[in-house]
Amino acid sequence: MKLRSILMASAVVGTTLAGPAWGQASGQKGAQLEEIIVTAQKREQSLKDVPISIASFDQSKLAQIGVNKIEDLATSVPNLFINNFNGTADTVRLFIRGVGQNDVSVTQDPSVALYIDGVYVGSSFGAGFDAVDLERIEVLRGPQGTLYGRNATGGAVSLITVKPDVTDVSGKVELTYGNYDYRNVKAALNVPIAKDVAAIRLSGLIAKRDGFYENTGLGEDWAVQDRKAMRAALRLQPSSSLSLDYAFDYSQVKDTGNLSVPIAGAGAAVRIPAGAPVAIPGLGTATPTILFNFSDPFPFSASRPKRANSLKNYLPSKSDVYGHTLTAEFEASDRLSFRSITGYRKVKSNSFTTSLPTQTASIGLVLNPPGVPGVPAGSVLQIVGGPWWVSATNSKTKYRNFSQELQALGDADFLGGNLHYVAGLYYYDDHGRQDAPGEAIGGARALAFADVSNRSIAAFTELTYTPGGPDGRMHITVGARYSDDKREAERVNENSFSFAALGGFTAADCARFASTFTALGQTCVPTGVTQGASYKRKFKNFSPALTLGYDVNDDVRIYAKVATGYKSGGSSQRSANPINFANGFDPEKLVSYEAGVKGDFFDRRVRFNMAAFYVTIDNYQSSVQTGATPGDRDFFGIDNSKIYGIESDLTVAVTDSLRLNGSLGLLHTKFGQSSLDVLRDTGQTVTENFVKPFSYAPKMSATLAADYNHAIRDDWNVAAHIGFSYQGKMHTSSNLNDDRLLDARHLVDASLSLIRSGFGDRGSIEVKLWGKNLFDEEYRTVAVGAFSSLGATTVAEFGDPRTYGITLIGKF
Repeated sequence: MKLRSILMASAVVGTTLAGPAWGQASGQKGAQLEEIIVTAQKREQSLKDVPISIASFDQSKLAQIGVNKIEDLATSVPNLFINNFNGTADTVRLFIRGVGQNDVSVTQDPSVALYIDGVYVGSSFGAGFDAVDLERIEVLRGPQGTLYGRNATGGAVSLITVKPDVTDVSGKVELTYGNYDYRNVKAALNVPIAKDVAAIRLSGLIAKRDGFYENTGLGEDWAVQDRKAMRAALRLQPSSSLSLDYAFDYSQVKDTGNLSVPIAGAGAAVRIPAGAPVAIPGLGTATPTILFNFSDPFPFSASRPKRANSLKNYLPSKSDVYGHTLTAEFEASDRLSFRSITGYRKVKSNSFTTSLPTQTASIGLVLNPPGVPGVPAGSVLQIVGGPWWVSATNSKTKYRNFSQELQALGDADFLGGNLHYVAGLYYYDDHGRQDAPGEAIGGARALAFADVSNRSIAAFTELTYTPGGPDGRMHITVGARYSDDKREAERVNENSFSFAALGGFTAADCARFASTFTALGQTCVPTGVTQGASYKRKFKNFSPALTLGYDVNDDVRIYAKVATGYKSGGSSQRSANPINFANGFDPEKLVSYEAGVKGDFFDRRVRFNMAAFYVTIDNYQSSVQTGATPGDRDFFGIDNSKIYGIESDLTVAVTDSLRLNGSLGLLHTKFGQSSLDVLRDTGQTVTENFVKPFSYAPKMSATLAADYNHAIRDDWNVAAHIGFSYQGKMHTSSNLNDDRLLDARHLVDASLSLIRSGFGDRGSIEVKLWGKNLFDEEYRTVAVGAFSSLGATTVAEFGDPRTYGITLIGKF
């Protein structure tokens, strides 16, 4: 699909809808859609007035579609994809329009920025929390470099919480029980502590659920949920022009990871020689060989298993996240206000992952041909090591960030028109360390960690000029951001031969790499000390944006924009080569062209939004295996990548009680290079081949939903929701050897509520029956080919099975 066709489709559909609306009798009334207010441009605006492709979910919509954590949005927004990273419950990956962070690293920025009440979360580690007491979620698609910074080349996801109310006491209690023994308790209480001046709001949740997959072997079941979260918010309004909001939030995740299973491969017959033949008296020679053992009786079934057998002790993870936010707003006049947002977040995570829990490996002496009578060739004479995990990591991550943002917001008369402006200064710093001990073939892994520090300073502005004043139809928006970034990192990795050689080999190194020295014909002299590699670079960037908007009428706006995005360079926390680590990678830069139409039609009975976009990306930061294991990776820049597509949504108020909604995303992605020469940990240069499409970028994604809310008698309402979501086939890696294809998914969710209101001004009781993935579709969220050489050609994780339950909600 060519860009010209996309733009023509946008114009034709918008004109078709807008034409009849212009002739609508002004006095004609009926079912109407409620106005949607968003804060995507740092101030409250109607959704149709914001020239950004936005999906916004208020409290009622979040309840309808059952969003309890950010991953629950994965199938609700076209061209948005979310999954957990390598089975870890507290680490999420976000992709918008195909732009995302496939390999999560504390030494690399995410491509989609995550914000809570204006505070940047900073890292994908610890981002898999349950946000308590949400008022709204906004998903901003496309680069948001002007107002959201270096970390939003794909877009931004903004979580906005409920603020304390200084006028009245209010509260909410929500109790849920579902299959898999799911239990969820949520509560919120708002109490004014000085009428019209101060209030405090307390909220929290406890969520527990049995695992989706039974572990018949050692350790815990898979996909167990065990979460706690709380939030305490304080609001002070000493005058009509000044408000102060402080909030403390805490969340704890003690889930077990999702089950990874091999769904294709050669099975237990795989044996890999691990050394030179050795003489066995009376038998001839035997070769040390890696022996693989699968416990699963159906190791290569493409169906979602109900249980599996872990051959070693499978462990839960634990993540604790603390956050502090202080926001101050001062209205200097009716046309000028100032805002300060201070944020501090801290993550402490101990995350256990293994990609092949049903497989172990050991070293055995295998008899070489011709064998002897009674002992045929191929017999295992002796097990000399193991069993070991094929791949397991117990990552210990400590991370904290601090941010300070100052904003000036206002409007002024300018050249006979009106000028809206946002200007600000931003400071950010973080520090993180991740230790990654674990086990792989050969035993426990040696010392390996990365230590990183970042500092970023930025100045930004966005100016919207409307000729002719507030009633003018033309809107010209100019934005820009200047960023000054500094990144430093240290890496120690004694599992890598080239890293271990930095300070000379220790006695442990000599033992660990004995076979390597033998193959090289060298003798290891254990006189060295452990030494790491360093990375340090500075980056400067200027990101401009220009938008032209035109109000066709009071309800319809069309716009065209060009925007730039920037993601700073860095290094890889999992690098296996000190040269790669020290060199790092350059900044990723993106240019986006977008045109769209947004508006309400037929006297606000129909709401239609559409955006068409074309994006070019240089130095796309691609993750490539550079070491002996799939976890040894570095980032390399890929130029000349391209993305284009369409996003649209349509909402219809059929009656006062019935709303229909549909949304669509079409996406075409093309990787800029077909291959790249990369330096491996052994010092060799190898050619890495790439696939053409981006990973986790389905060509088509769509949603359909119907919402019904009807009064059946005084103070009694019945409400129902049914939703369908579709995501097309997706590639999982840009690297040809790793890449696998995820099948399309078709998911149906539904809920039915009975609501009794009339208990005071806002009191109500609601009983809700709900279900997700009602047809129990088996679909995969992860599929990788990185373990092909070990007999597992494709390793996959499955999405959640059918879940259902009942929820009781009381409000006062």
